[in-house]
Amino acid sequence: MVTLQKSVEKAAEIINGHEYARVISHYDADGITSAGIICNALLRRGIQFHASIVSKLDRTFIQGLDEGLIIICDMGTAQSDVLSEYLKEKDVVIIDHHAPPSSVPIALPSSSSVLINPCCLTAEEKRTMTNERGSTICAAGLSYLVARCMSGTDRGNIDLAGLAIAGTLGDKLELDTGINKLIVDEAVQEGVISIKKGLKLGNGKIKELILFATDPYIPLAGKGEWVDAFLEKVEIEGDTKLRDLNEADENRLINALLSLLRESHTNINDDTLVGPTYTLHSEVIRDGQDFMRMVDACGRLGRSGIGIGLCLREASLVEEATSLYVSIQSKLVSELSRIESEDDAIKELKNSFYFFVQEGGVTGTLAGIVAEYIRTDKPIIAFNKKDKAEEGKKSETKISARCNKKLMSASRGIDLARAMEEASGAVGGFGGGHPVAAGASIPNGTEEHFIATLDEIIGKQIVKQL
Repeated sequence: MVTLQKSVEKAAEIINGHEYARVISHYDADGITSAGIICNALLRRGIQFHASIVSKLDRTFIQGLDEGLIIICDMGTAQSDVLSEYLKEKDVVIIDHHAPPSSVPIALPSSSSVLINPCCLTAEEKRTMTNERGSTICAAGLSYLVARCMSGTDRGNIDLAGLAIAGTLGDKLELDTGINKLIVDEAVQEGVISIKKGLKLGNGKIKELILFATDPYIPLAGKGEWVDAFLEKVEIEGDTKLRDLNEADENRLINALLSLLRESHTNINDDTLVGPTYTLHSEVIRDGQDFMRMVDACGRLGRSGIGIGLCLREASLVEEATSLYVSIQSKLVSELSRIESEDDAIKELKNSFYFFVQEGGVTGTLAGIVAEYIRTDKPIIAFNKKDKAEEGKKSETKISARCNKKLMSASRGIDLARAMEEASGAVGGFGGGHPVAAGASIPNGTEEHFIATLDEIIGKQIVKQL
């Protein structure tokens, strides 16, 4: 991992040599925590900054960048050719973990620019850092390594490890292997976080946690009367906070939930519901799952500034972030109820399932839930059609593709990033991401052509592996 370390060191050196930085990042939990880590590190170095959270890096946006130092988190690898074209006189630091598109050659704007991306390492380094689901370290973890190096001391910026862990939880990557484990172990040793085994529902009133339990998915989600009956049966008061339960009550609740899941035939194992929970002692929201979910909700509802504020430890923003999270969960519960009640909501093709999302801001999250717990034997493709185009832009359809982890392990030929890139390109759009989770944007009206092409590509990937 010498190359990665050298890239991190070079990035820290470049950043520390400036007095001002433009920070750009993606709008999901990993992207916002990545930006939050970098912004904290900049503040501590006395470097002023302007942070922007975006859904994508397009040519027009890149053309408008005029700062001497530009730091791009959780994106940028796929746009390295455009960055090189327009930012030749700038210092650019790209902190990303997405696989580069096959059609785009990696090119850096200048000799004083750097790309930190495990997917661009040597074959030997990749074997130590990646598995069948792609990179085992997310952008937040990589940003943490840069922040640690920026501090110039052995212990500097260790308190930001909680943000790295929240970003990793957001991208559903393992925390007990590779560099992630080193980050966790260091954070535990320094008292930045603590870990205990328990329900992975977050913290809060038990009834509300179950009502909004979409990931891990509990079939009681959105069904208030059913939740009341369930809690009455197990003799648990719904207004009690999960952390306030004694050990006997918590075990009774866990056993009842596991029994319910087995009876419902939901594709969720015990480890998905019960396992390590992370307390972030330095953050304004202590539970790691809660922090991740609220930051993610802020980004998906266009209020990413609140998410960055949480990362900068503005306690006054917690109430508003909580409200945004409730809004996102309400949308998810509504969509899951619709999918459950409509026989043809999810349509089946030879190699994939697909459906159209009606709510905004939940496409990727909903696709992941359906792929992981509801329709698990083929990749899931979720479409979200925008009724109106943004000013000056063509109307487009956003697409998210997800694959169940077990299916991914059994069918190693599936690569949703490559499939989405090729299928979207065939209809005049663009796409990419990870083998297990990818996204695309295509022109409105090309959905049928796109899904037929995508299904054919996935079929070829599977056959090729047999």
